[in-house]
Amino acid sequence: MGKRYTQKRCVNLDWLEVHAREPIGQPHTADFFRERGCEVLEREYGTRIYREMFVIYGSDGLPAIEVRRNPASSGLNGIHDAEETHIRLVNRMCYYDDAAESLEKWLKSYDYTDVRLSRVDICLDFVTFDFGDDPAKFVQRYFKHKYSKYNGGDISSHGKDTWEGQTWNSIKWGNEKSVVSTKMYNKTLELKDTKSGLFSKPYIRQAWLLCGFIDDMQHVTLQGEEVNVWRVEFSLKSAAKGWCPIELNGKPSNKYSLRNDLSVYTGRDKILTMFASLSKHYFHFKKYKQGVRKDRCPDKKLFDFSTIQTTYKLTTDRAVCGDGDKNMQKFNRLLQLLQQYDMSKFDDNLKTAAETIINAIRDDNMFADLRNPYNQAERAIMRAKFMRDVLEHVENKVIVAEVLKETFKVCPNILSYFDFSPNAKSEG
Repeated sequence: MGKRYTQKRCVNLDWLEVHAREPIGQPHTADFFRERGCEVLEREYGTRIYREMFVIYGSDGLPAIEVRRNPASSGLNGIHDAEETHIRLVNRMCYYDDAAESLEKWLKSYDYTDVRLSRVDICLDFVTFDFGDDPAKFVQRYFKHKYSKYNGGDISSHGKDTWEGQTWNSIKWGNEKSVVSTKMYNKTLELKDTKSGLFSKPYIRQAWLLCGFIDDMQHVTLQGEEVNVWRVEFSLKSAAKGWCPIELNGKPSNKYSLRNDLSVYTGRDKILTMFASLSKHYFHFKKYKQGVRKDRCPDKKLFDFSTIQTTYKLTTDRAVCGDGDKNMQKFNRLLQLLQQYDMSKFDDNLKTAAETIINAIRDDNMFADLRNPYNQAERAIMRAKFMRDVLEHVENKVIVAEVLKETFKVCPNILSYFDFSPNAKSEG
């Protein structure tokens, strides 16, 4: 029996969305939540189905829950009831140990009823399969018809065609009507920005660090080598409240109903149990033998859930990394623009000013992923400290101000983050 790459299973929810109903006569609008002390960001437009859409922020100052409500087609002649709503956890919140339990408590606290899962994605990240197979090589062999898959025969894939051959980085089995669809893809590649070389979603990289896949979150490396982390992901859409019909033995006519409500996902161990059950049906491969029926061909063993399984747990002092998206996107954009600006200028003072800021941002990025600020005040302190450290190494602040103003003709909103006026005092 092969040895797993790590003893800890990196299993998570990646999407958690429910359909529910608001209490009759109590519309849960954005203002409803504001009146109860919540920070809410309301979108100016809704969706094809709902007129309103907004995001509720958590106590850590980061997005937590997305709400879509007020159906466009409701009333006596409408398609939906007026109280219908769709609610989902934002991606980062899905990576908490108690994601489903927290959503369930939140729904009860605001008296939502008739709650059923609309969509849930369950994923397992890994570097090698349990029996030693390299994921990239397995995909190559699959496309050479060395193996055949049970259930979900429709395929869509992404990859590259080079002179040396084809490489595949993602496969999806199933279609838009499938109750269960399956994906396998290179998650490292998906998170990496090809222009800057930086990686998004630090909370996912934090999970990899805790599972021992990597030892450097910033560069996604282990002992200096970049690690390709792969993901198998099941996406479930519930047609009936509390149940999900799955196919047995690759036969669409042979159905089995699997329990599918929030209680199934309360805790990472339960999520792994659900993943193992789905894997048996929707990530089941046979070794292809010409002229032999599929059910008589030997199994291709990839995952082994027969032994005692251990899932990773988050640290208690700082549960999940910040999303890094909004704040870090601004800094990453600043870095890219300054690098372009630096290459276009020949004045030594201007180049020195630009390079000073570039180096400061690079250093700051090394630690930003693990900070996870919990409130606006802490963010402001972090930002002020960052700028103070930059200004300590800049002799002519006027030049720095001119560099930034010239740079941010493209995106001037980032200038609001900094005060480079000649008389400005750095905060500490």
